[in-house]
Amino acid sequence: MAAISREYIVRHLRSHDIRYDRVYEIPDSYIVAEQKITPIMHHYLVTPSSYRYICTRIGLKKKSLISPDQYNRLLNMELSQIIRFIGESGYHEEVHMLSSAYSDIELIEHALTENLAKTYRSILSIAPGALQELAEQYFSRWDIENVMLILRGCQFHIPGDRIRAVLIPAGVLSPSHLDHLLTLRSIQEIADNLSSWPHHEIVSARISGGYRRGLFASLENDLYLAYYGNLLTDARFGIRGGDVILPHLRFEIDILNIRNIFRLRAGSTVSDITPFMVTGGYMNPEDFQRLYGVTDRETFVNELSRAGILSILTEALKNLRCDENVCEADAADVVWRRWAAHKTPLYTVMLSVNAMLLHHLDGLARRHQFSVLPIISYLEHKRYEIANLRAIARGKQFGVNPDFIRQHLVM
Repeated sequence: MAAISREYIVRHLRSHDIRYDRVYEIPDSYIVAEQKITPIMHHYLVTPSSYRYICTRIGLKKKSLISPDQYNRLLNMELSQIIRFIGESGYHEEVHMLSSAYSDIELIEHALTENLAKTYRSILSIAPGALQELAEQYFSRWDIENVMLILRGCQFHIPGDRIRAVLIPAGVLSPSHLDHLLTLRSIQEIADNLSSWPHHEIVSARISGGYRRGLFASLENDLYLAYYGNLLTDARFGIRGGDVILPHLRFEIDILNIRNIFRLRAGSTVSDITPFMVTGGYMNPEDFQRLYGVTDRETFVNELSRAGILSILTEALKNLRCDENVCEADAADVVWRRWAAHKTPLYTVMLSVNAMLLHHLDGLARRHQFSVLPIISYLEHKRYEIANLRAIARGKQFGVNPDFIRQHLVM
């Protein structure tokens, strides 16, 4: 390819508000572009400096998140003191704006939700090019969660305010769109008002026959299969720099499949579970199918150990109990009792697994400091901060023991 003058490329980019995807420097102040220059909607040039800017800014924001010591203090506060604490911290604007309309727990709920939505949108709005695209795709899974909550709430006549309090407005569906969906009176209307959503066809096809038992479970499964399939494909082949997120996605998929296999065993008599397993993790669907059919303890423990699941659950139990002496035999006993009784995993154990997943993401973000990983890591920490504050506030509202609340925090 013929060499192109650096000055010409820079002048062209600035005048047309476009980016180049990959640029390599060569001697004598010339550069060649490997991919075609293409128009985009962003107002940022995708350069090393723009990556450094956003990732450095993210690092500073991450330091301002609530620390474990602050959580311990919050656990010993009254509800009024918690409101004052968040009103004097990063939630000042939301608490001040909403204090005339709400009070007590409602003020906390609405302030946290408003702040979370604002944080996600402000971070993604300044992320350049591929960073923004990949982060938006990753967090679009919260659209699935929100849509499923709204569909279930509509079908079972749950008040809109109760549903709104647990929504996580972190995907591509805006808070105003979610609010509109909450006003609709049937699941068919909700499906019709999702025509611009990438997964609209899946929802429309499933809803078309009306509600029947098992509808929402099968719909949710289809949505997550499509979500992870698209995200893995784009991370591998479609988005520059997407490959750095693959180790985290594979670990995340394994954790999701572990949850699903317990749920399937607890709530159904399905013989072939492979259609419900998300592909792309470190474990194959066939591994889970083999585990699903196990009925004796020794084989069950051996399968968990061979697949690497037992070591994950052991570490989670160790963190949950704050006891370094917890061993694989202890974890095997806890898990086997749930499995033999056809029950789902202990909620607190899975929360501890989520914390491990978060720390795994942090480790990858430190290794790839100028990638999409620091953005995802920060926003995931922010989401858990919101969830932790909600758990503390709700626990205080009902007089729950602080030690019990602490078990339900992800730190």
